[in-house]
Amino acid sequence: MSEIVLGSHERLAGGMILLGGICGLVIAIVSLMLVPFMASVLGYGYEMMWEYGGIMMGRYGMFGYPQFGLGMMANVMLLWSLLGLTGGLLSIFCGVKLRDNYSKHVIFIGLIGGVFLLIAFFWVPGLLVLAGSLLLYFE
Repeated sequence: MSEIVLGSHERLAGGMILLGGICGLVIAIVSLMLVPFMASVLGYGYEMMWEYGGIMMGRYGMFGYPQFGLGMMANVMLLWSLLGLTGGLLSIFCGVKLRDNYSKHVIFIGLIGGVFLLIAFFWVPGLLVLAGSLLLYFE
């Protein structure tokens, strides 16, 4: 029975991956629960607010808010929420699996989860997962 003994920085990096994954998962679940609310807001007289916001973001070039119609924006929010949910689940899987199997393949799954979290605009959890994964990957 061979047991892998991890050093302190490996445990810290694994904790960062797990913490980032859990935070990303919680944020993604809340975001996923808000999508139907936002879709109903889009349909009940808030068109002017959304159109004005789209004009302002188009004019000043804010990143992350593409010029979609009102009906398409709810689908984009759903896609970003599902992408964040996938990134959070991959990161949690990586953090749990690292305790049993310390390999580059498991760490690569954490890197993919961190990139998914960053694509979904979950910056803090994504950076936590990426920092922990890169620390372990380049060890």
